[in-house]
Amino acid sequence: MRNRTRILLWALYDFANSLAFANVSFYFGLWFISQHGASDAWMSASVAVVTIMLLGFLPFLGRLSDGVRLRMPFLIACTLLTIITLLALGFFMHGVTTLTTGATVAVFVLYSFFHLFYMSNFAFYDAFIRDLSSRGTSPEKISAFGMGFGQLGNITGLIILLPIAQGTVSPLGFGGIPAVFIAAAVLFFLFSLPTLLFLRDSSRQQSIIPLTRTWGDALRIVRRVREYPGVLPFLLTYCLFADALLTLQLFTSFYLKTVGKLNDTQNTITVIIVIISGVVGSFASPFIVRFLGSTKRAITASIALWMVVLGAFAFAQEPRLMMGLIILNGFAFGTLFSLSRAFYATLVPENAQAEMFSIYSLFERTASIIGPLLWSATAVAFSSFGDDKYRFSVFSLALLIGVSLVIFQFVREPLRTR
Repeated sequence: MRNRTRILLWALYDFANSLAFANVSFYFGLWFISQHGASDAWMSASVAVVTIMLLGFLPFLGRLSDGVRLRMPFLIACTLLTIITLLALGFFMHGVTTLTTGATVAVFVLYSFFHLFYMSNFAFYDAFIRDLSSRGTSPEKISAFGMGFGQLGNITGLIILLPIAQGTVSPLGFGGIPAVFIAAAVLFFLFSLPTLLFLRDSSRQQSIIPLTRTWGDALRIVRRVREYPGVLPFLLTYCLFADALLTLQLFTSFYLKTVGKLNDTQNTITVIIVIISGVVGSFASPFIVRFLGSTKRAITASIALWMVVLGAFAFAQEPRLMMGLIILNGFAFGTLFSLSRAFYATLVPENAQAEMFSIYSLFERTASIIGPLLWSATAVAFSSFGDDKYRFSVFSLALLIGVSLVIFQFVREPLRTR
């Protein structure tokens, strides 16, 4: 199979999973907090539980994947489990009229398992970057291509499922947010099917390493991360700025409705504008690298831009200014996340891509523990400001991005990325 075809199949998967995840991120908080009056502490607790579970088994699976030199069996299994869990969550939510304690716990469990399997996908999906780039295409271009497809998936998912969320279209005989989750799971399956059927691993090792050795090696790689030059400070950097994005994903729709006073349609349009600018940022990232002369400089510029834009957005009042800042915000994080995984792929050993990307995923999940706690603590501290207390929460995330910028300066760029 030609490498261009493999890259296209790989990027199509990013489109599929982003389509589903965008709707879960956008609508779950509205259904759980706004419609049913549940506490956002449940969402923060879910993130903590998922992170602990990922710490327990994801490095092991990454090491096993590298040991047998296979990505697809693990990616297929995690994808199917993600889809099944999302279907179960949607059907269960449809049957909920009042959130009793039992119903809350059940939703918590299903929501947590969805995130668990969804995040597990990326340890194996991102590990393809190094292999795909070994045939002449730079990892920055491949990552940008996948990120761009992912952002298109976000836009497509939010647009085509909006009528279902509003109840104007009822393909299952009912509409609303539960139906959105069911439809998103079906679309995830359909769009990921070509990848799952036709994308193949490029190399194979005949013997499978013993499980006891796999566990031991996984534990050693976690302890040994600091021995790879630049990996630990980069992971800390990534942890902090991913923290900001993941927290915004959790609370953006709630923030825009509560502080921005937007209705659901306006809310959706605003998020789509952010995503479109993120697509532009993703596809522009290789050109930014070329213009600035190195990937590290491009990442530094993206972090700095995002910090300034998010800080200004926190206190912007004039609608035109807010819209301009929203566009820049999307461009900055689209560029940043596109470049980050490509840069990381050049920092880690070629024969340890899956296991090291499992650590990458763990740092991302650890970030999502810190962020919601910081958001909530800041809101409590500034509760006297009413709904504007959440503006301070957004500003606290901008400060977090600033800390990541400082730490990133301790990362030395590999010569081959300059």
